[in-house]
Amino acid sequence: MLKKAEAEAWPSRKGVIAKSYASHKRGSKNVLYYAPEICGEYKDNGEKFCISRVRYGGFLFGDRKEYAFETVAKYHVGKEVDVYFSPKNPKETVLEAHSSWREMKTLFGLGIVFLLLPLFLWLFRKKNRPPASW
Repeated sequence: MLKKAEAEAWPSRKGVIAKSYASHKRGSKNVLYYAPEICGEYKDNGEKFCISRVRYGGFLFGDRKEYAFETVAKYHVGKEVDVYFSPKNPKETVLEAHSSWREMKTLFGLGIVFLLLPLFLWLFRKKNRPPASW
């Protein structure tokens, strides 16, 4: 979440996508998963970039196959994009620096649940407590 907030303030450069594909990777504990690989060139100086993390945050479960192929379709070859980069490390780049509303609503909903859960448990426990005369 800290990286996500940091990335929202990053500057961007225009780029054009030259390659876009889903690759099969091996993660921690030898688990296989899919990740989008998007490469291209910056329009201002022709320097190349490659991105496997489209954005920070998000909720990805399982092998991520559907996410990888959706991302590849969204960022197809020839598309002009804004490439956001860290001023501290220009090689650290993402294509989406800002959170989607869906993600923000999900986080807000989870926050409400975790804030209200103790209250509901306390009320339920108080309501179902046996009388003191037992």
